[in-house]
Amino acid sequence: MGKRIVALFGVVTFLFSSILWRLSWISRKEDFAQAANRQSTYTLEVSNIRGTIYDCQGKRLVNDSVRYQAAVLPSNESAVLLREEFSSAQAWREKMSERAPFLMEVSSKAVGGEGVEVFSVPDRYSDDYTAPHIIGYVDADGKGQTGIERVFNDFLEAIGEKVHVRYQIDAIGRALSGDGAEILQEGSQSDGIVLTLHKGLQKACERILKDAEVNGAIVVMDIQNGRIRAAASSPAFDPRDVAAAMNEPDSPLVNRAFGAYAVGSTFKLLVAAAALEEGISPRRTYVCDGWLDVDGQIFKCNQLSGHGEIDLEEAISHSCNCYFIQLAADLGGQRLREMALRFGFSKEDLMADTLQTAKGNLPTEEQLENPAELANFGFGQGLLTATPIQICKMVAAIANGGSLMAPQLIEGFYTGGIMQKEELFSANRILSEKTAERLQNFMKTVVTEGSGQLANPAAGGAGGKTASAQTGIYDENGEEIVHAWFGGFYPAENPQYAIVVFIENGQSGNRAAAPLFALAADAVLAEGLTARP
Repeated sequence: MGKRIVALFGVVTFLFSSILWRLSWISRKEDFAQAANRQSTYTLEVSNIRGTIYDCQGKRLVNDSVRYQAAVLPSNESAVLLREEFSSAQAWREKMSERAPFLMEVSSKAVGGEGVEVFSVPDRYSDDYTAPHIIGYVDADGKGQTGIERVFNDFLEAIGEKVHVRYQIDAIGRALSGDGAEILQEGSQSDGIVLTLHKGLQKACERILKDAEVNGAIVVMDIQNGRIRAAASSPAFDPRDVAAAMNEPDSPLVNRAFGAYAVGSTFKLLVAAAALEEGISPRRTYVCDGWLDVDGQIFKCNQLSGHGEIDLEEAISHSCNCYFIQLAADLGGQRLREMALRFGFSKEDLMADTLQTAKGNLPTEEQLENPAELANFGFGQGLLTATPIQICKMVAAIANGGSLMAPQLIEGFYTGGIMQKEELFSANRILSEKTAERLQNFMKTVVTEGSGQLANPAAGGAGGKTASAQTGIYDENGEEIVHAWFGGFYPAENPQYAIVVFIENGQSGNRAAAPLFALAADAVLAEGLTARP
């Protein structure tokens, strides 16, 4: 009996050992197979391109220039093809002696041939870059850091194009030339985001600011739908070398189109709108002596000798401070503040998801109970600040007959080759058509007869308002920094665009900002955005 048990135990032990050995062999075989599989291919990443950003006409704002990248299989044939692409014979010999396939930049697609696969690879930003403050930039790892690049980073990464080249290799890592290269492509670089910007107009506005050698902004908005056709900020920065811009004294990374500043006399348009909506006659007159005493504080007019007896149209045309100080006192701070809120002052504009402008500032009702603060408010001084976008919205509402349009920067998206348009925000009527029409006529007088004659474009006429906004800030020479503005519409009849020019420390809205408005209006016409008059 004992012998049988011993024998049985031996058989069981043998069988169990056999099973363990078999499982171990299968496991090692799978490991060897996986290792062999890993060693049998060699993959090069040719490109990893983010989705494209377009203007409203489908023109590329990024990925608009290409370089040529070659995936090279070292061989006698590829060595002959690429000899002229190297800076020296030694560099050529060293590179071609490599065992594994490699990537190199080449001059053109023409160098391709046996063992050399050439691909067109877009550069994210070219020498001809535009709208860097809107588009933003990516870091060294290709992650969006500012602007559209940051807001839509995940989307642009997900829809981008990835290109790899895979080679079969032998046991010591040499590519097998007879098997050729397998090209693997995912996604499409043609998918992306469509902005409302018009590339030609955007570049023209950037050029206007650069040629004038000023720090400031130009914004152009379609008055019927709020689409931003240009939002130029100067100075600009090179998105390929952001580090250099960080050390510049003029803060080129700041988007001045979205920043808040003292606005000055452009605000008189809103005060006039409030007065007309309250039923105050545009023929109401006031005698300007060149100064006004408000609760013991002296306020001076822009014309120290005074304007004499003037009505509302003349007060806007000649930008009379005293007229509007008195008008503000008659209306009261609460009514003026309510009108400013209706126009969207002190509220940020959401341009795209988390991309938004500054809020700007309105004085509180309590602050406006101070007669001097209310006087400042009446002609756009004191605690009031606003963005070029907000001033453009105000002008657009007057120009389109009284409807406030939300500014829009995103036109739509390309996915799978199909354009999906963003819905427009609904307009909000804030002025009667009668009030808007009167203000339009007053603004046209500013350009034809008043303080804004230098804003008159080459053709089509315009309406607008000048401003020289005191900041209460003084430079190293003790001179006060005064911002220059011109906000207007173009053309004069049947307006289509609101255009706002802002210049930091430009001193005079008439002399500094108005001429740039005329150039921007000329650019609108030259780019074919409006019919020729």
